[in-house]
Order: sequence, then structure tokens, then C-alpha cells
Amino acid sequence: MSAEITHNMVARQLNAMGSERFDIGVLRRDDRMLLREAWTARQVTAAIRWLRHENARGAQIFLRPHGVHALTLIDDVSASAIAAMKDPGIDPAAIIETSPANFQVWLNHGRVLDRDLSSLAAKELAKRFGGDPSSADWRHFGRLAGFTNQKESRRLPNGLAPFVRVREPEGQVYRAAPEFLQQIEALASRLRAEHERRFGVRERGGDPSVRSLEEFHSDPKYGGDLHRADIAWADYAASRGLSAAEIEWKILDSRDLSKKGPRSRQIAYAERTAIKALAAVRSSHP
Repeated sequence: MSAEITHNMVARQLNAMGSERFDIGVLRRDDRMLLREAWTARQVTAAIRWLRHENARGAQIFLRPHGVHALTLIDDVSASAIAAMKDPGIDPAAIIETSPANFQVWLNHGRVLDRDLSSLAAKELAKRFGGDPSSADWRHFGRLAGFTNQKESRRLPNGLAPFVRVREPEGQVYRAAPEFLQQIEALASRLRAEHERRFGVRERGGDPSVRSLEEFHSDPKYGGDLHRADIAWADYAASRGLSAAEIEWKILDSRDLSKKGPRSRQIAYAERTAIKALAAVRSSHP
């Protein structure tokens, strides 16, 4: 794919997604992720030469909206699933063909959703239309069109990596957005009530006097090491009386943990972190 075509593909995807700022993820073959946050569309297009160089060396090129946003990614869906979305008025803002007959879909809800509601919407949409549940959260990366998909399992019969392409970059808010969001808000209320019943705590919110995990993630003393920040926050939260369930839930909800593996491994990571933190608090107060 020529540089001109890549520029065109990137511009069409950015325009269809409609976010003011984006995060770019460059996942190198050694699993090192280079993250560039809060870039404007102009900054993304200005970096295409660098991104093409990284991609040619085997890196995967990813994109997501920066911060809280109005979009949902549905990953790994078929053409028939996309047709099924359109029938009830769930019309994609952008369809990205990540390899032949495999697609990612971005939906525009028409308003910014908070993290909890955004993740819940992603999970429900993945369930309804056969998307990958492990990719269903508010911050998951999708692929950036105009670059090759370097995943080994997606290689073409000739051994080459397929190009990621934009299909139908309409950019619209889907017609059924008001009805769907009403359903998701009702589901969120039911889940909060269930959480309170099971654990005896307020769902995710907890004590407002307790510093948020996001504050720890952005603290310069951790140097961007989110694993260290998770551990430090878990210790802090446990010392202030948060339960294991609250700590686990917040760790799972606060960032994209897909690099740790499937959802079962992400949950195990959150559980280990919470258990160690609570054990440390108990040992310091015999």
C-alpha cells in the first residue's frame, strides 16, 4: 500500500470516528507497547511515516479515542453480524476490515459515556452480535487502517500480512442510540443493586475520600509503570478499608488489561493484587 493510500485510509477512519483526540499504540514484536496519548488527527497523520516504518518492522498499529468518549468498539465480527446490526438501527460509524472477512466496528452513541457505562455497552454489544468479549471495554484499542495486520493467524495464503482497510466510514450516530442507551442504563442500575446485595458496598464508587486508582496511574513517581501503580493503590485502598471485591473491581475497570491475556487471567491478576494488599494490611495490624 502506497503512502498516499495509507494517508487516505487514516484520514477516513479518523474522520469517521470523530474524536477530538486519539491514543496511538504501537505494539512491537517484543511485546513492548509504545503509547502516544491525546494526539489530534493532525498529529496522527503527521506520524504516518514513523508508523509505516514501525509496521514494516513487524509492529501492530492500534488506535482508540482518548479519555472518555462517545464510541464503542465491537471486535472480530462477521459481515453477517454487521448486517444484523443495521436491521434494528445500529448503524456503524466506521467498519474496519482487519483481514479478509474479519471486521471491527465503531459505533457512535451520540454522547460521551462514563467508563462504567461505556464498558457495559461494549460487553452487551459484543454479546448481541458475536464480538470478542475479551475486547469489550471502554478503552480497548482497535486497528488503524492503512497498515498491515501482523497477527500470525491472519496471514494470507501467500504468507503476507493483510492490509487493514476502512469500509463504510459514515461517521453517523446510529439510529437506535436513545433506545439502546436507555436499556444499558437500566441494566447498570440492576447490576449496581446486585453488587450492593452481594458485597454490601456501593458499586465501584466506594468512599469519595479515597484517592482514585487513576491518580496513582498518572503519578510521575511510578514512571508510567501501571503494574507498580496498581499494587501501590491496592495497598493504599486496603489500608483504608476497601474490600477485596472493591479493589478487584476497580483494577479490572480502570484500564485495558488485555496484554495480561484473556479475561480469566485479567481477573486472576486483579484477585492476586487485592489478596496481597489485604494480607499486607492484616500482617501490619496483628
